[in-house]
Amino acid sequence: MKRKERLNQIINIIENNRISTQQQLVDKLVLLNFNITQATVSRDIKELKLIKEHDVEGSYYVYNSDRKPLISKAESLSTIIIDNVVKIDLAEFLLVLHTNPGGAPVVAFYLDQNKITGIVGTLAGDDTVLIITNSKEIALDIYNKWRIS
Repeated sequence: MKRKERLNQIINIIENNRISTQQQLVDKLVLLNFNITQATVSRDIKELKLIKEHDVEGSYYVYNSDRKPLISKAESLSTIIIDNVVKIDLAEFLLVLHTNPGGAPVVAFYLDQNKITGIVGTLAGDDTVLIITNSKEIALDIYNKWRIS
């Protein structure tokens, strides 16, 4: 019951406060008498499929209660890349995408959803996405397609 209650409180906090970091969310939950760590909050964020939006004030978490994509299907992966990625680096079979603040989770989500052949996985921070590919050739091909001129 505690977990379900915590998840409901997270939704309530996100909908009623501007939460920019996981630590801010931990602090709010501690005030509500939840004994919680940042690692648990990170897993809760993933389970609830919270994403970060950004505006002129910075990034903040949002909850999509109907679980529909916040970006329409008409908006393709290439649009997501163009709108969010500011720099791409290549290192052997790894790619590092640098995004606008708060853009990395969105980019990683759409990369994972598109199941691109050769991409083994992604890891996103706030403004950086690590893409792990299964070969140098795949990484180079993706780099050449997405390279920012």
